[in-house]
Amino acid sequence: MSKEDTDFKIGEGTDITIPLRNLLAIIFGVAIAVIGYFGIDERIMMLEHEQKQNKSYIQANKNWINDWESDGILPLDVEQNMRIDFLEWKFEKMGF
Repeated sequence: MSKEDTDFKIGEGTDITIPLRNLLAIIFGVAIAVIGYFGIDERIMMLEHEQKQNKSYIQANKNWINDWESDGILPLDVEQNMRIDFLEWKFEKMGF
């Protein structure tokens, strides 16, 4: 072996040969990696979106619980009681 055989020279005229089988395997591997990456990225974005929705739902429930009147009659109960009193008055007026 001469020194020229062991020197590794790279330039514009350097040829690289690779078997077609290996080239296709590399392309296939890169394609699988890209598809896998975008699948994982999509799943992460979907989970982040669900987490934001759940946080807003929990906050809305928390606000509803805090706004709930626990001492006394609720406004809807007042309206309902007025309607019931009116119906009772009407039935008494009719003679029932």
